Amino acid sequence: MRFTLTTIFFFFFLLDIFGQSNNDYTDMLLEAQNNLYVQPAESVKIAEHIIQKTTNSTQRIQAHLLDAEAFTVMGNYDNAVKANIEAKKLAESAQDLEMVVKTSVSSIVLLNQLGMDVVAKEYFLRTKTFVGETNKQKIATYLKGGTELLEGYTFLETENYSQALQKFINANSFFNEIPDEILRNQTTAVLIETYLPATNLDSAKQFFQSTLQNTSGAPPNNFLQMVTLNQLGKVYFLQKDYYQSLTSYQAALEISENLNNKPYISKIMEGLSATYLALDKASLFYSNRTESSQITNTVEVEEDKAVNSLYNYINDNHTEQKEKVKKAYQNNLMLMGGILFLLLLTWAILRYRYRNRARQYERFINYFEKKQNPIETLPEKEVSKRMNIPKETEEALIKKLNQFENSKQFTKQDMSLALLASQFETNTKYLSEIINTYKNKNFNSYINELRINYITDRLKNNKTYLQYKISYLAEESGFSSHSSFATVFKAVTGIPPTVFIELLRDQKKQSKIYAEEYEEAE
Repeated sequence: MRFTLTTIFFFFFLLDIFGQSNNDYTDMLLEAQNNLYVQPAESVKIAEHIIQKTTNSTQRIQAHLLDAEAFTVMGNYDNAVKANIEAKKLAESAQDLEMVVKTSVSSIVLLNQLGMDVVAKEYFLRTKTFVGETNKQKIATYLKGGTELLEGYTFLETENYSQALQKFINANSFFNEIPDEILRNQTTAVLIETYLPATNLDSAKQFFQSTLQNTSGAPPNNFLQMVTLNQLGKVYFLQKDYYQSLTSYQAALEISENLNNKPYISKIMEGLSATYLALDKASLFYSNRTESSQITNTVEVEEDKAVNSLYNYINDNHTEQKEKVKKAYQNNLMLMGGILFLLLLTWAILRYRYRNRARQYERFINYFEKKQNPIETLPEKEVSKRMNIPKETEEALIKKLNQFENSKQFTKQDMSLALLASQFETNTKYLSEIINTYKNKNFNSYINELRINYITDRLKNNKTYLQYKISYLAEESGFSSHSSFATVFKAVTGIPPTVFIELLRDQKKQSKIYAEEYEEAE
């Protein structure tokens, strides 16, 4: 029999007057868990009441974990992180190894959702160290499930979806063996989101339809239905069954709005906007896209708060542990400090890499724009006034230079000013002056730029060149050494040859993806 909101308030009233036994709190925890994926806000109220009233540490930890899961279902990651932190602190303080492990494992999905996979890994490793060797089957099963879950995320990072899917399935079976309903549901949600990229459309469709049936019991799991319907909408979209896609997305959106889960509302509206675009419903496309962007901005602010809450906890916990149990927890403190340092270092490296890559990409674009739109030289009459070369000789040399640029002679390693002057049947002074005046550079810079422009054209227009080693590219373009080629390449393009090739590969890959998406949309 399910509690109504009025019944819950009546319970609270009786508790304040008569008190309540541990068995009663256990029943309320069960009721909160039953409501978790249907009315998460109601579960939060029950859990917070138990936290305030019970003196049983295990029940308080369980209530905090219920709190964390309920807030996750509602997409409130900041409060979910705070609840998980409270559960962690209570479990460690009570030396309750089972709850320490459960709390650690239950944070893995949440931390990965926030992009804090490094913290999730370090936290889990620290937990394994804290627990040490154990003969308790339940704790060992938690640790096995956590290990599979982390390995699954590692495979996701490398886009190895089939291996990731198998790891999530393994983790799910371990949590089902315990059994732990919350962890099983967390892992199932991740499994659902991994299924589509890991399999073909027909298999994914069948799996999602089966999942919808399995989650529609009493009580239904609205959260998993929302996740599944969102993925099913993607399947129908890829199959170009846009009206079925629309139906799935709308059903998912209704659930997400009932759960007040803004992160999923944003995701689902993105899918809806793409579907409306495919159906040529421009106004609905723009309205959904705009609202999705606004919600995304709000979600990002909330996620930043959650990350800050975790940083604050790491800092506070680091100081407190150092002051109170310096000797007993020396290794743990060093590890926590290492986590913080690693996070800051990772942030600094990512920030540097992002800015550096942005600058490199800007130089990459500027280089090609400069090639397509070269700076115009002065009119010939103005140039001629500056030189003491006969007009006929000047025109002949300019013509020969243009022919030279359209050939591949500049790729010869022995090419020099004297050799080119000899080929042009002129002297080095005249040729040097023509190059300085019309090309606005000395002979070496002129030859080097021709060589670099030649090899960048090959790289851009012949994908085979993207597979060659730098030493081959250097020799192909006329340079005698790898180092001189790399130096000149960076001077001309603004970026090293390895980065240039990487950006070209990314550009070609992105163009291919856009072309495939366009064909599918057609």
